[in-house]
Amino acid sequence: MKAKREFNKKKLYIYLAINIFMITLVLAETFLTLDIPHNILFAALLVMLLICLYFLFEFIISIPKTEESLQSIFTGSGLLLTLIITTYANLYMQIYRIKGEKSFKFSGKELSGDDFLYYSITTFTTTGFGDITSIGVISNMIAASEMLIGFIISTLFMAIITSKLIKNLK
Repeated sequence: MKAKREFNKKKLYIYLAINIFMITLVLAETFLTLDIPHNILFAALLVMLLICLYFLFEFIISIPKTEESLQSIFTGSGLLLTLIITTYANLYMQIYRIKGEKSFKFSGKELSGDDFLYYSITTFTTTGFGDITSIGVISNMIAASEMLIGFIISTLFMAIITSKLIKNLK
């Protein structure tokens, strides 16, 4: 009986395409002014975050029973984690565009997309250097959710990957 291919190339290409779009969106605002109202873009990004979390949940549930190679698992994991981080970076940027300096404390003139990408990575990994700090209610809630998601996902991935490695050694 042929094993089901949970991480087929089609899914990985979908994750990659969404990643490219989200990275372009976060970096494009540094160079371009988009005509989309920031409130609408913020709402769309919240929906995108929920979709990303669904993809991730589906992915995590399927890992223990999959026959896929560790390379496929790592590729899918990397793409999904990048997608979540870039979605959060876009959310932070829209909060900043809507609320301005009331949402983030930082040293410098103005924050840009690459600053929010950096902030999202340090928040997701719970490193938090403190050079950019959320200070508004909305930005604090979004940052707290990213920290919790980052912590939970890191813990789950370590446990699942360790389990797969031990299973492969037997």
